[in-house]
Amino acid sequence: MTNPTPDIEQELALVFLPLDKRAMGFGFAAAFSVLLIAATVMSMIFDPTQRLPLGLLEAYFFGYSVSMPGLVVGTAWAAATGFFWGWFAAFSRNFVYAVWLMTLRIRTDFTTSRDFLDHI
Repeated sequence: MTNPTPDIEQELALVFLPLDKRAMGFGFAAAFSVLLIAATVMSMIFDPTQRLPLGLLEAYFFGYSVSMPGLVVGTAWAAATGFFWGWFAAFSRNFVYAVWLMTLRIRTDFTTSRDFLDHI
């Protein structure tokens, strides 16, 4: 097996960089908030018989309703929920990659080194 070139090593290093948990959280928070605002405004504009069942979110987002004051409360809840899920997704991905790379490194060291027990 040939050694990778420095360009490939740099590209691989970029692939395995950990995700920024805060940035991912803020990204998800913005997306969740925009989706809730769009759905609520569209639901208020259309005929009440054709509305989306957004009233069900009242069970999860305390204070939310399909109205302007409820929209403010719902946006805060959506942002908090989005931040949590974004942060958790980045944390989970970083954790899985770290464990995978660690096992790959250990396996590589074990199979390539005949004096593996001397390193312990």
